[in-house]
Amino acid sequence: MGLPDNYRLLALEEAGLSHQQIADRYNVTRQAVTWRFDNHLKIKKRAHFQEVTSLMPWDVASHPAKDRLKGQAAFLGLRAYLRRRLDMEVSPRSEQALKAFLNRVSHGEVLAVGDTGAHYVSREAADGNLVIRWPAGVPRYEERVELFQLELPEQSG
Repeated sequence: MGLPDNYRLLALEEAGLSHQQIADRYNVTRQAVTWRFDNHLKIKKRAHFQEVTSLMPWDVASHPAKDRLKGQAAFLGLRAYLRRRLDMEVSPRSEQALKAFLNRVSHGEVLAVGDTGAHYVSREAADGNLVIRWPAGVPRYEERVELFQLELPEQSG
C-alpha cells in the first residue's frame, strides 16, 4: 500500500497519531514512517512550527535551551493557545497542554521564558491581562500584544 503524500502525513501527526499508529494504518513499519518524517518532512515540520512561534516575543530559534523549550508542556500550551486564537487547528495532544495552560493562567499565573526554558510565575500588575510575561526590551506592538491577552473559552452550562 505505501505511505500517503507528505501533507496527509503531517495532518495525521497533527491530529495526534503516533508514528506506530500511522504505520499500522498504511501497513508499513514504524521506521519507514519515522524515516519519511526525518528525511522528507523536516523542513515542512519546521515551517509549521515556526508559523506560530514567529509571533512570540522571544527568539525561539536562537534560544539557548531551544530543544528543551520546544518540548515543555507549558510552551506547548502557549503554542496551542495562539493556534486557537488564530482559528488554527489544535491537535488532541496539544488540547491537553492547552487545558493545563489555561488552568494556570486563569488562576493568576503567566508564562515566562528564561535561559533554561519556560516556567510559570505569579501575575504582576505590569503583566496586565497577558498570558505571558512580556520580555524586557521587546516592543509591544498592539496587534501582536492582543494575541497574548487572556481569553477563556466560553463555558457551557
